[in-house]
Amino acid sequence: AGVRAAEPSGPSEESLLAIFNDPVQRAAGKEKFETTCASCHGAHGEGGIGPNLTDNYWLHGKGSLTDLVAIVGEGVPEKGMPPWKGLLKPDELKAVVAYVKGLHGTKPAGAKAPQGEEVKE
Repeated sequence: AGVRAAEPSGPSEESLLAIFNDPVQRAAGKEKFETTCASCHGAHGEGGIGPNLTDNYWLHGKGSLTDLVAIVGEGVPEKGMPPWKGLLKPDELKAVVAYVKGLHGTKPAGAKAPQGEEVKE
C-alpha cells in the first residue's frame, strides 16, 4: 500500500496536461529546449535542420502530448534526431514536451514551411 505503480505505457495525456499547465515545469522545459533542441528546431521552435514545431503540420504523430513524449523519447534516427529518453531524465523529457506543446500557434518570424500532414484540433 502507498506505492504507486508506474504508468505502464508511459505518461497519460492527463498527467502531461498537468505539467503543461504548470508554469514552473514549462519554464524548466524551455531551459532544457534551449540547450538540447534549439540547435535543430530553432530558438522559438520555428524549424531549421528540424521541422517547425509551431504550426499544425506533423511529420510524426498527431501533436498530442503522448505523441510528443514518444517522438522526443524515441527520436527519429533516420532524420538525425537522437532518442532523448536516455539523455534526459523522465521529468526533463516531460517538461520539454510541455514547452514544445506551448509553442503551437506562436507564429515565430522566419518559420520553416509546413511539413507532413495537417492536424486539425
